[in-house]
Amino acid sequence: MNIKGIPKLNDQDTYLISLQNNNYSPQTILNYARDLSIFAVFLHFRNVDFMKVSKLDIDTFKGYLRAGEHLKDLDKIRHEYAIKVDITSQSGNKAPRGDLRPAKSKGGVFTPTTEFENNKGNEKLFEDDFLSDLYRKVYGGLGVYDRPVNISSRDGKGLDARSINRMLSAFRSFLKFRISYDLDIPLPPDAVSMMKADKRMKKVASFDDLKKLIASPLEFEKDEKVGLRNRCMLELLFASGMRISELINLNLDQINSEGKIYILGKGKKERLVYLTRRSLGWLNNYLKIRLKYAFTNEDENAQVKIVENLDTERETSRGEGENKESELNLDIFDEGNRKYIKMVEDFRESGYLNKFDSPALFIPFSGSRAGKPNARISTNYFQERIVVYRKKLGIQIPTSAHSLRHGFATYLAEGGANPAALQILLGHESLNTTTKYVHASEKFAEETVRKNHPLQ
Repeated sequence: MNIKGIPKLNDQDTYLISLQNNNYSPQTILNYARDLSIFAVFLHFRNVDFMKVSKLDIDTFKGYLRAGEHLKDLDKIRHEYAIKVDITSQSGNKAPRGDLRPAKSKGGVFTPTTEFENNKGNEKLFEDDFLSDLYRKVYGGLGVYDRPVNISSRDGKGLDARSINRMLSAFRSFLKFRISYDLDIPLPPDAVSMMKADKRMKKVASFDDLKKLIASPLEFEKDEKVGLRNRCMLELLFASGMRISELINLNLDQINSEGKIYILGKGKKERLVYLTRRSLGWLNNYLKIRLKYAFTNEDENAQVKIVENLDTERETSRGEGENKESELNLDIFDEGNRKYIKMVEDFRESGYLNKFDSPALFIPFSGSRAGKPNARISTNYFQERIVVYRKKLGIQIPTSAHSLRHGFATYLAEGGANPAALQILLGHESLNTTTKYVHASEKFAEETVRKNHPLQ
């Protein structure tokens, strides 16, 4: 697919391909592509040549973002190039979702169409599938086009200082890349100054509120299967301190009855997380449903075998007094039960898991994504459901999936957990990052004053 004319910085494509070849995560590459593209659009509509960018241009860019003017310019680009970039398929009022992993070219290595091209006039063909797919995602999730995609950003306030600093940091990294390849730069990276951002105290909902949030899906979801799945996801987040991306990317072959899971975290660093007995119980209960969705083909003999196994167990349970109207066996829920986790372990050892339609642990049960190969719950969907649960419960402190990770660290710290151990569990590179969580608890700070202040 050839796409011509989208504004880009000089050698922007080469930089993004370099990130890919150096094993940066797909989400990180997409973030860099988005931030650099916004800066390129800013220069394009102001007729500023990249090699003549000045400190004044950087300051003007900050005001441009604070005023939200970038959204208007992005709309112009989207309208002009929508057909070429194939973003007309994006509809509705939400940012596009889906797998952000770029398809690999033959040999698994991406190379730019031309190396270190001067790119005069900001026109270049995107002949690599990787690049065309990347820019399709960038321009499919920015601006408005026919309907607002980023509703939350259209409140008249534009971007905050932290968001602007993220974009400036991306530009700094791009300049450092050019230096490392002996390419000319318009100004040194240190000349791109960050904005002063307000320091916000990290807040986490009370332990009781978090417990209510974790239990809420079974109360608020009409579909019992969805309620159980979402409850299980919340349980795992709070039990392990995983990031939402790590949870979403969990596969069936990673779980085991011991509750020790190796995950690939931020920066592609592998670490071990531990599930509690309670979370393992909910995982086991969810797997009873998940295994029924191993195959979309109802004639699949293997699927029939699984269903018969599960149905036999359910009928036996009903004979022991189970509520016949519930297919989830919640009335006889047993935290010590590991039957279905062990079943998955057996499937892994025999190679049977490889036949499943999707390797994902958490899959959609309905909607356009359900039943598709490699189907997986989307991050946006789950975040939106958490917001719904929080509002229905009347929890005042903004709470997200990350809040459960924050709560995991905060309440373990309050219980006396060693900061160094928390650093390992959270996958932080620096202990300073971990201490932000440890010291964030207002309760912890209050108790310190009550116990240690000299004038009580």
